[in-house]
Amino acid sequence: MPADFRSNHLLAALTRGDRPSWTEQLEQVELSARFELHQQGMVATHIHFPTSALVAMNHRSDGGDTPAALVGNDGMVGVAAFMGTGTETHRAVVLHPGLAWRLPTNAVPFDGQAAASVVKAVVGYLLSLTSQISQTALCQQHHSVEQRLTRWLLTALDRLPGHEVAIDHGTLADALNVPADALAGAVTQLVGAGALVCEPQRLVVPSRAALVARSCGCHAPDQGAVNKSRLPPV
Repeated sequence: MPADFRSNHLLAALTRGDRPSWTEQLEQVELSARFELHQQGMVATHIHFPTSALVAMNHRSDGGDTPAALVGNDGMVGVAAFMGTGTETHRAVVLHPGLAWRLPTNAVPFDGQAAASVVKAVVGYLLSLTSQISQTALCQQHHSVEQRLTRWLLTALDRLPGHEVAIDHGTLADALNVPADALAGAVTQLVGAGALVCEPQRLVVPSRAALVARSCGCHAPDQGAVNKSRLPPV
């Protein structure tokens, strides 16, 4: 397996052992911030496996976008396309720019003949994604802006290499679905606690432990589901 494939955990699991023929059609692409990978209700033309990019999965309604989940090096964007089940259930927009492996939708016929290892990897990822969507809804309803920001940062770092997220405050406010002034107050609190360093267009986490100490309980189920879905290294 090429070393680069291991930089996305789901792709590494899907290509473990006998490499499927569709891997020959994978190409590495650079994803820029705010680029829309697909719209809600459309059939995606490509499947993306982020390696250093972070993608927001949002539910779009008349009131705008509602945050649902983050996808990074843990999984893929274009689940419905990969499984051949039709239209995508969420809008996918790049938040943190970076690299991804891209695959044409017609390259992977996911059917009853799929290898058991492929089915296991995809089901494991879907369970992790479903858990994250549920926890996002719960956190939005019951917790403060600071707690929601803390969980968002931890969730993002679980899916990115390194300890920083390249994002501006306006995009982050949209990603959390909170007013800009409320976000500014939460950022100030985390900076004062030594859990966050705020730089232009970038948030750096110098101490994950300090961030965890100020978080709600919503991140632990997310992290547990992600860890469970990942195969041990070979």
